[in-house]
Amino acid sequence: MAKKKIITTQGEANEVSKTNKKKLVSTKSKGIKRGVNESSATRELVFGRENYKWVGIGFALIMLGMLLMIGGFNEDPSQWDESKIYGFQRTLLAPMVILTGLAVEVYAIFK
Repeated sequence: MAKKKIITTQGEANEVSKTNKKKLVSTKSKGIKRGVNESSATRELVFGRENYKWVGIGFALIMLGMLLMIGGFNEDPSQWDESKIYGFQRTLLAPMVILTGLAVEVYAIFK
């Protein structure tokens, strides 16, 4: 029959050991002390340099699409010019550039 280890906090260890009379292993709740070798080791990052390059490209495309959506302006503010408001640049080009930027962001995450 294998021995079971019961892990409790230090406060519970005294109470449980009095009642069960079993050997308990206590843990510290603040964390584990790290040795010199463990703290000096380098950790590998999830994203590399190329991923961040693609994230930057995607962000730039999204910003370009937002600037294209701002579009032109009416020369006379009192006049309503539908060709400026509902033109190709604002209704088709800008959303396509933004969606392309979002697709590049997804590619950057999954690459």
